[in-house]
Amino acid sequence: MEMYGKIRCVTFPELVSQGRILSVPNYKKKVREGKLRIVRPGKGAGSYALIDYTSLPTLIREAYDRLYPNALEEMKEQLMSNIIRSDSKAVEFYKTYRPAISLERQAEYVLNAEVMNELIRVEKETGALHSKCGYSRKSIVWETVQGTCEKLRERYEHTLPANSTRLREKFNAYKKAGYIALVNRNTGNQAARVVVPEVARLLLKLRRSIVPRYTEAQIFDEYNRQAVERGLNIIKSPTTIKNYLNDPAVMPMWYAAVHGMQKWKAKYASLMKTSLPQMRDALWYGDGTKLNLYYRNEQGKMCTTGVYEVMDAYSETLLGYDIAPNENFDSQYRAYRMAVEVSGSRPYEIVTDNQGGHKKGDAAGFFQRLTVLHRPTMPYNGQSKTIENAFYRFQAQVLHAIWHFTGQNVNTKKLNSKPNLEFIEENAYALPTLEELKTIYKECRDRWNNEEKHFATGIPHMEMYRMSENPEAVPVTETDMIRMFWLCHPKTVTYTNYGLLFEIDKQKYHYDVYAADGLRDETWALRNTGREFTVMYDPMDMTRVELWCNTATGAKYSATATPKVTVSRATQERTPEEGSFMRRTIERNKETMAAIQLEGERFDLDERIAAEIFGLSTPKPKNLSKKKMDEYRDKYDRGKLDIPLPLPEKRKREEVEADNETDYSTIGEYTKALSNMTLDELALDRF
Repeated sequence: MEMYGKIRCVTFPELVSQGRILSVPNYKKKVREGKLRIVRPGKGAGSYALIDYTSLPTLIREAYDRLYPNALEEMKEQLMSNIIRSDSKAVEFYKTYRPAISLERQAEYVLNAEVMNELIRVEKETGALHSKCGYSRKSIVWETVQGTCEKLRERYEHTLPANSTRLREKFNAYKKAGYIALVNRNTGNQAARVVVPEVARLLLKLRRSIVPRYTEAQIFDEYNRQAVERGLNIIKSPTTIKNYLNDPAVMPMWYAAVHGMQKWKAKYASLMKTSLPQMRDALWYGDGTKLNLYYRNEQGKMCTTGVYEVMDAYSETLLGYDIAPNENFDSQYRAYRMAVEVSGSRPYEIVTDNQGGHKKGDAAGFFQRLTVLHRPTMPYNGQSKTIENAFYRFQAQVLHAIWHFTGQNVNTKKLNSKPNLEFIEENAYALPTLEELKTIYKECRDRWNNEEKHFATGIPHMEMYRMSENPEAVPVTETDMIRMFWLCHPKTVTYTNYGLLFEIDKQKYHYDVYAADGLRDETWALRNTGREFTVMYDPMDMTRVELWCNTATGAKYSATATPKVTVSRATQERTPEEGSFMRRTIERNKETMAAIQLEGERFDLDERIAAEIFGLSTPKPKNLSKKKMDEYRDKYDRGKLDIPLPLPEKRKREEVEADNETDYSTIGEYTKALSNMTLDELALDRF
């Protein structure tokens, strides 16, 4: 049986092919005779005839009713509505009703009115159908109306009475009076009228109080006690206080004091609708979280650690990471460096939380070198970092399969997201070590990147990342890597004849500047001993550092230093290489001393300030024999001795102007000429 408009019909299959109440020839005969009224002919594929139930002869109708005893109930079920229609007039009525109704209560009344409208429609259609079928059963009509009401309650959660008697009363009142019949006599801002500013202030004080903290019942008692003292009106019902404090316009005034600002923010702060990036490297997220896998420490105890991950927001590819117990700058540095090495380019924007490690990096200029835009978010703001959602899926899809999974988080409600601690504790001996855990986690990341598919595109994350192109992304060069990832030592370091000494994370480092022959660069060293330098270093490769000198025009590169060569003091323990280095260094020191000595003698001779002019002697280096010094002097005279710190040459103009001056090429020549001078000549030469 089914309805055709408002007509209750039986189908051809029910009457003939399936029910076999009539044969086909008999059915056709009665149709020709007009004893069956066809309301829809059975024409076309899949169509069948519909016959008016009321036109059936008595014997055929009785046979049908015996065969289909639930036809009436099925009809009622068909008549029951599952949907309601909006009513703009109801919205306007309750919006402008006075005294004013709260927004929450307005929504409730509008919904109830829309349900009432549907119940009235069902009542009219059911009654009309009954009349057309030749009978009138008001009880069945009401049952249909009530059944519709309960169906709509399940779907829309309206607040009309569930009791049949009360519902009928409310239904009849609505048909008579309309929208106003649904308004509760206590509805309106009655509480607002009694809550004057002084009363409101006292109620808010009690609700916001932390010491002591009051319940709603205690607020009622305490308010009336203080109201007597202050000469305020007594509030007779706790409901009045409850209605006022829980009014949507009042709740924001005390919500943060009671539940905390984060809860207030989650409830009241405006949320923005955003769309994810449409290409790789437009936005990277960085965040530290718990690594949700147990491991066994050196003492054999069950432990957990942390991980810092860098993710491309477009593809959800995990680009770089670092496993460490604490989220600090060193861990973040290693993660971002890996991310850049995997990507081969810089991101346009990086979003991180506002934790201490990020602040340290920012202070050092790290993020400014790494990206165009670094944007920190508020802590505990899950809406602002997609990486937290991706982590949830990473845990659920990959980490969850490992038997020593820790569970997702303490707030998760799903039982499947919680670990079987009994099993894990029983098998604690089989937990991986920290190094084994790192290997396991790397395999999990590889699976996420290369096998697990993006939730929106169905493409593996890394494949999706590689397929994308960012036209503004510039490939990272070796120079870029130095600029981005070399760090600056916070303190300047003074170069001495012992080299450069400094500390990083309580570890001491010792460097010197060496020439191509493997010995100290004497020219550079003599020019920079006692000078302060800024040290730039690569924390992933401490085999070299760069020395930068601060000048009036900015920092200037000076030299590259390498670890100081160490030589064993004990001859027995000294390697041949160390012995060779020691001998060459000693020889270089002697050569440098001789060169400085001879260059100074030449300068003093040219400037007529040599000690010998005054009948005195210039001291010679103590650790150089006369024979050795003579060898160096001979090399110097022939221009074969390297001068690491040459003194300024006399200008040619000065040499021309000195008409009576006699130049001497060597100290020896000068000494010989000096011996032939008289005292008067010596004095004239001096002055």
